[in-house]
Amino acid sequence: MSGNGGPNEMAKNANGFLVFAALNGSAEGVNAALEAGADIDFDQFDGWNSGDSTTLPPCTALFIACLKGHVDIVRLLLRKGASLVKRTMGASAPLHAAASNGHTEIVEMLVQHGATVDIQDGFYDTAIMVACRHKHIDTVRRLIEFGARPDLTDGYMTQRLWKEVENCDSVEESVKLVQDAIETKLLRCCNPKCGKPGYRKTLKLCGRCKLTRYCSRDCQIQHWSVGHKK
Repeated sequence: MSGNGGPNEMAKNANGFLVFAALNGSAEGVNAALEAGADIDFDQFDGWNSGDSTTLPPCTALFIACLKGHVDIVRLLLRKGASLVKRTMGASAPLHAAASNGHTEIVEMLVQHGATVDIQDGFYDTAIMVACRHKHIDTVRRLIEFGARPDLTDGYMTQRLWKEVENCDSVEESVKLVQDAIETKLLRCCNPKCGKPGYRKTLKLCGRCKLTRYCSRDCQIQHWSVGHKK
């Protein structure tokens, strides 16, 4: 889609312009599309070719911005209320997108706005395991600090990674971070403003997502207030 359309074209094709602007890193274009009435969580667009790795499957503007590392656009979309849980066809969430490319700042923003840190994709892989697989050490470390569970290892990508580790003489640093976290058996409160360490028996499980854990009712209320309850 061309980005040179006038006001009338923008009004007719606001959803398409939103996706195009997110893909090309134009925060101004994203804002204009939203003002023209675009659905902030629109995810149906043309141009995807499953045989062409340069094209993207249907996904939201937030997912695209997280994948591409467009911090300003992510910030804008979160401020406007973009969904943190709308998935791609493979059930990947925006947090998976940011973690896969090591965009740690965006990972922080998503969690601060209520993203479920242990959300799993269609293959049962969590964001921390996606980051680990792609050797994004800083992202892995930050997710551990945010309370990501290192012991959720049932995912397809995770199982492949663990088999590779078994056959290697040396262990890559991001994997070692996860292994060390598993050995300690310590988890953390998933309220990003807390992060207090604790054990599974002492941290209370979120009644909504059944993944996120909190050290207290106050931490749960605070995290829900920024968007986790959505």
